[in-house]
Amino acid sequence: MKKRIIIFSCLLFAPIYFLRSQTDNYYFYHDYEAWEGGIYMGVNSFYGDVNDNTNKIFPATPFQKSFYQDRHFVVGGYFGKRMTPFWTLSLDFNFGRVSGKMKYDNLAFRTSWNTQVTLSNTLDILSMCNLNTAWAVYPKIGFGVYAFRSQVWNTSTGGMINTFPHGEFDPGTNTTIARGYRCAFAMPIALGGSFRPLPELRVFLETGITWVCTDMLDAYQSTQRGFEGIWNTVVGVSYQFNFTPYRGANPRSATSNDALEDDGISKKYKKMRWKSNLGTGKPRYSTSSSIKKHKRR
Repeated sequence: MKKRIIIFSCLLFAPIYFLRSQTDNYYFYHDYEAWEGGIYMGVNSFYGDVNDNTNKIFPATPFQKSFYQDRHFVVGGYFGKRMTPFWTLSLDFNFGRVSGKMKYDNLAFRTSWNTQVTLSNTLDILSMCNLNTAWAVYPKIGFGVYAFRSQVWNTSTGGMINTFPHGEFDPGTNTTIARGYRCAFAMPIALGGSFRPLPELRVFLETGITWVCTDMLDAYQSTQRGFEGIWNTVVGVSYQFNFTPYRGANPRSATSNDALEDDGISKKYKKMRWKSNLGTGKPRYSTSSSIKKHKRR
């Protein structure tokens, strides 16, 4: 499993380096290289062992009953940089709860507020096609970590079956409560669209799934499904800006092109002026004075 993760991560960023090497085919300006920050909110749903969803190809779609069950509020944001007109690299984070039910086995689970932090890439397809429009359609893919803690119980008896990563008995409620957090490798894959009402303002809609590399997200391990993840659908807004460049108080400290400042002519000019009467009207050294000094010696 670890080898697959390493290989997939390398393949993930291979197209990015290829696209970066093809920048000469596009018109790049400084305005494109801008920083960007945004916030979003939406809902999520779970796919895994403790879930009534039996579709193994699409974990959750609007045409499935489980798509509308056990929904939870999710909130997040991101901060990144627009590297090219079509490529944005960002650090994403979100928070949300997850739950699920399996009525045939009388199982149910829920988690605390989980945290997801990923490094994501977005590629604007319309911009790659050199279409001058305020709209954007883009795939989004990344990798990172997902921190969670869960507990599963029997819906018929109400008895706690398992807590993950570990449990602690609470005398007040006379139940076992999940404690601590466990981190797992996460890979979000999404499809999004956006519109820019202003050059620096963007409104977007994204939907996709985050694969979590663990079978204990629902605190229940089985061989029924080898895939567990969270489907997110969010709407948000982002703002594009640039940091003010630093300018020193001394203008001489500013960087410049040395090749333009010193082309070799200035040194020759100073040398000729020092040895001749160039620009002065008089010789630099008096021949008579030098002869007199020589005779005195």
